[in-house]
Amino acid sequence: MSLTLVAVPIGNLGDITLRALTTLKEAELYIGEERKPMFRLLKELGIETPKNYELLNEHSETSDLQRLSRLCNDQKAVLLTDCGTPGFSDPGAELVALCRSENIKVTSNPGASSLTTFLSLCGVRLTCFDFLGFPPRESSQRTQFFKDLAINKKPQILMDTPYRLQRTVQECGQFVANKKMVLGIDLTKDNEVFYTGTCDQVAKTCQENKREFMCLLH
Repeated sequence: MSLTLVAVPIGNLGDITLRALTTLKEAELYIGEERKPMFRLLKELGIETPKNYELLNEHSETSDLQRLSRLCNDQKAVLLTDCGTPGFSDPGAELVALCRSENIKVTSNPGASSLTTFLSLCGVRLTCFDFLGFPPRESSQRTQFFKDLAINKKPQILMDTPYRLQRTVQECGQFVANKKMVLGIDLTKDNEVFYTGTCDQVAKTCQENKREFMCLLH
């Protein structure tokens, strides 16, 4: 049958597309990162809690991907993330590649994307940038990651889990104090906020905690 990647809102529920709603209502199999966020999202969109669902996240193994591709071959499957566009900083890319290799139709319902939303709001004109994703969790690797930021001369975009917001900002202030930073928090939500300045300045003024964020260093 098919696999459709469905972009879902990154904060504001009103950003769901009409096409995405139709696809979600017609789906036979739902694949998401975590059960609770997926069920909550579907409920908020007025879609009945699915009985047929699977999970795909950082704990998934090759055997899980192979099983999911077989299911996609037999059913109309949709791939969701907790928020934003599937296949961006998540294991969705591996499932897409596997389905394509097995001649299973793969398509997308485009929509909300944290990266493009953030870039459009930065107020910085970029012709190129390095997307660095999530810094390592292990302390020594994480320290080296932030030291490497000082060497890289391209604009850099990184993100991390909400509960590491304050830690990430402080580490930027410590290791690349004089680089300029644009920090976007809770994009598209009513409490969306941006901080700009040098990394050192933002580290001293930002007291936000446990909120979703992306930051640009340039």
